[in-house]
Amino acid sequence: MAGERGGRAVRPGRSGRRGAGAALVAVVACVCAVWLLQGAGGGAGGDPVAYASPPPAVRAPVPSCELGAYLSDLYDLDPAKHVFSARMFLWSVCPDRKLDPLPTVSFSNANDPEKGDPILSAEGSGFRDLMRLQGTFRQNWDVRAFPFDRQRIAVLVTAAPESKDFRLLPDNANSAYNKDIQPPGWRITGFRLAPAQRLYPTNFGDSRLPRGTTTTYSRIRVEVDLARDDPTVFWKLTGPLYLMVLMATATFLLPSHAEELGMGERLDSLQSRLGMLGGGLFVVMLNMQQVTAVVNSTVGLTLIDWLHLLTLGFVLAAVMATVASWRWTVHGGCPARAERWHHVGAVAGLVGYTAIAVVVVGCFAAGEG
Repeated sequence: MAGERGGRAVRPGRSGRRGAGAALVAVVACVCAVWLLQGAGGGAGGDPVAYASPPPAVRAPVPSCELGAYLSDLYDLDPAKHVFSARMFLWSVCPDRKLDPLPTVSFSNANDPEKGDPILSAEGSGFRDLMRLQGTFRQNWDVRAFPFDRQRIAVLVTAAPESKDFRLLPDNANSAYNKDIQPPGWRITGFRLAPAQRLYPTNFGDSRLPRGTTTTYSRIRVEVDLARDDPTVFWKLTGPLYLMVLMATATFLLPSHAEELGMGERLDSLQSRLGMLGGGLFVVMLNMQQVTAVVNSTVGLTLIDWLHLLTLGFVLAAVMATVASWRWTVHGGCPARAERWHHVGAVAGLVGYTAIAVVVVGCFAAGEG
């Protein structure tokens, strides 16, 4: 019995030692795991030498040169042919002579430009190139508001290298124009150099670039703002229209129901009015053709076109009113009532014509046409 008790006493002691050893191993394993995790997190944030990502590569700035311009003359402005002629000096200022863009720039809207010999000089830490330019330049003119139109013409200077390799910067601080320039019928209201880009939806056959690549080139726009300087041209072109309207109105204000006038005489009066209105239509159409030769616009209707159409509508309304009066007279209508209608219609037509013409001219003059 005693042996059994002794043996039983020994077994629990061995089991307890084994349980304590297992618990100790588990605790050590947990401590090691926590230490490893903290070491990994602390290394990422606290050991920049071992775990920080390398800094991104810094791209070198794109080489650039300043481009300036002096407009010495502006002449042969021809909106009908969509061209103008100019003479100017261009200069470039670069940090390196190898970057000089003037020998290779293109004038995208020029017709056979004439370039002068370059004048090279060192300017402090930079390099300057001065060149004279003369030529005829293509320009899209919008003359719908003629003669109240304002134009912005430009000489386009495009660099030869792509914009990712070279850029032109405007030198507005030193650019200017000759104050003595006086193009016939125009005055200069502004001058500036504006940076722009020229996009080509092609890779120009470069097999290293994927199909559909857009190639970009740096460009400078030498812009000149112009305004018309001949206020009398408007009245020269529209004067015949207003005279026709006044004459047509006057024919409706003449008395035509006097007792001594017979039926035949009244009809003769209406026939004479129709003849005069028909001649007026011919005058308006002829004047419209002559104006079209002066104001050659390929974009919509011009202000002068709208005024001609308005006058044609007025004369046609007068013709229809005369025909209606003729039928009224033939069918025994009251001559006195017909004359009252003539007077009221003439005044209302003249007031309506004047109001519409003023609104149309005001819209085009304000740039809303």
